[in-house]
Amino acid sequence: MTDQGRKPEILLSPLTIKSMELRNRIVLPPMTTMLAAADGEITDRYIDFYVARARGGTGLITAEAADVHPYTHNLSLGDRGFSAIYDDRFIPGLRRLTDAMHEAGAKTSLQLHHNGNAMIMLDPEQPPLSSSTVAHPGGSEPRALTREEIEELIEAFASAARRAAEAGFDAVDIHGGHGYLIAQFMSAYFNRRTDEYGGDLRGRMRFPTEVLRAVRKAVGEDFPIIFRFSGEERVPGGRDPEESAAIAPLLVEAGADCLSITTGMHFTLEYTVAPMGSPRGLNVDATAKVKAAVKAAVDVPVMAVGRLNDPELAESVLRDGKADLIGIGRGLIADPELPNKLAAGRPDKVRWCIACNQGCIGSMVLGGAFNCLVNTEAGREAEMAIAPAPVGRRVVVAGGGPAGMEAARVAALRGHEVTLYEKRERLGGQFYLAALPPRKGEIEPYLAYMEGALADAGVTVVKSEALTVEAVRKIQPDVLIVAAGSKPLVPDIPGIDSEHVVTAQAVVAGAAIVGERVLVAGGGQVGCETAELLDRQGKKVTIIEMRDELAADETMLPRAALLRGLEETNVEVRTSTELVEIALGGVDVEREGKRETVSPIDNVVLALGVVSVDDLASQLEGAVPEIHVIGDADTPSNAMAAILSGAELARQI
Repeated sequence: MTDQGRKPEILLSPLTIKSMELRNRIVLPPMTTMLAAADGEITDRYIDFYVARARGGTGLITAEAADVHPYTHNLSLGDRGFSAIYDDRFIPGLRRLTDAMHEAGAKTSLQLHHNGNAMIMLDPEQPPLSSSTVAHPGGSEPRALTREEIEELIEAFASAARRAAEAGFDAVDIHGGHGYLIAQFMSAYFNRRTDEYGGDLRGRMRFPTEVLRAVRKAVGEDFPIIFRFSGEERVPGGRDPEESAAIAPLLVEAGADCLSITTGMHFTLEYTVAPMGSPRGLNVDATAKVKAAVKAAVDVPVMAVGRLNDPELAESVLRDGKADLIGIGRGLIADPELPNKLAAGRPDKVRWCIACNQGCIGSMVLGGAFNCLVNTEAGREAEMAIAPAPVGRRVVVAGGGPAGMEAARVAALRGHEVTLYEKRERLGGQFYLAALPPRKGEIEPYLAYMEGALADAGVTVVKSEALTVEAVRKIQPDVLIVAAGSKPLVPDIPGIDSEHVVTAQAVVAGAAIVGERVLVAGGGQVGCETAELLDRQGKKVTIIEMRDELAADETMLPRAALLRGLEETNVEVRTSTELVEIALGGVDVEREGKRETVSPIDNVVLALGVVSVDDLASQLEGAVPEIHVIGDADTPSNAMAAILSGAELARQI
């Protein structure tokens, strides 16, 4: 990360795209939030989210995908909460957004979008539409668009652009990436047409270039048009960086004033929203090829995206001429003030995204609400605003894990006198341990941020001291918040108390040393991460898991990365297998009703879950006016749930 006081000069320098002057080169690319109303209208929550990033100093903010045609919006289950721009009735709501963004000092564009075959149709009689009948993995077979329908959609994009200009947007962003409709015409992976809209490269490029020309005619010569496409589609038969470089001049010739180079398809989220541990700047090489191609033809600005919220890396990409703009999506969800903090020379105050993909991606995939693990205000800016407490009170927090730290921070910012006690010598609790396995190191910057945020808020932090009943009685707080977290679950089975049985937490922390042959009991997230860590140490590891799959407790993208990492090890996996008895040198397990012995085993590592630690609350019942139990101490879950519980409670006391 950037050194304190050192500013990324090029990243913070202005840039002009046609009539649009940007105050810096930081761009919020379109990130799906589902904060619009079901009918596509703009909501207050939608506006609040984007305005927070505008106030934070972002140069250009692209409002997320807006449907250009009623078919994709009204018949697609996947579009609930998406905004729309297929009718003039949407202009007033969008005007509210642009007025607020301009008042906050940012320029704004709107992404024009059609899902194509990525639609999940509400009516089985209405198939999704695409360039041809090729479905995306797991999707329904689409219907190929007719020439008449293609002409209708070209006009739909043009009319949507005209509405965006009337609504006050400074530019439009045409979505030609991630395997959606325009990309389905551009890519040989999907496009199997034999007419003028298919075949060779120029045939596949006919639809996007006709869309660009129609949009240009609708908005005039001075209005900026951004075209977004995947520099590398990352699927067999998809477009590679060399072909992307070849099509870039065609897009510029057709009217694009800026090219935004993303990566992957909507079904390869491990690239489009690459999780923690993935390479930073994973799309820079493809972007550089596109930049070189347009520079040799008609030079236009090119934007790079993909794990570029490290300012030093972003600055180097700009300095080396590989791009002109830097798209930071999840980083600006995590901290909307990121540009202002960089401009002030205070990167140490940035709340860094940890690329966990739990709130911004995972929650929505599972049908939940958009949020952020490290920023509980994301998507709820008005609701979660920190307001002064009516009366300042003495608040004591027991436990310096994610829940306790967030509760202490928010309570102090509201004007309470807050003291936080942590029995260990460092803050973080289970989240500190979570940062130690392979690919998890990005959690550490968040923990460092929180330690600084506690100091800035005025929280008194007492480390290496467990809060006791006697201490609480002596302090006499007005409010006690118990955030003592959880402890490993140790089931009552024969041999569990043997000396060679240790917990995964002790192994990860380095407090327990194991032998060469290790059995990890429990194949959830913790068990899998511990097994991979031990494999890297050269141990011979076996995982047993009662369920029929591993890491079932992890969210989609982190789980996929975890399982890929595990596949690269020599770890032996036994699912649908239950631990029955532990003996010296081996363990007895049961699978499909049959008992067998796994041996030789030097150590058994328990990763069977956790149980709450809430003793302090019950012991002090009636002795403190107000007691609250949060995080794992209340209900064992994950860091996102723990942080949210602390954030919500502290706003109420």
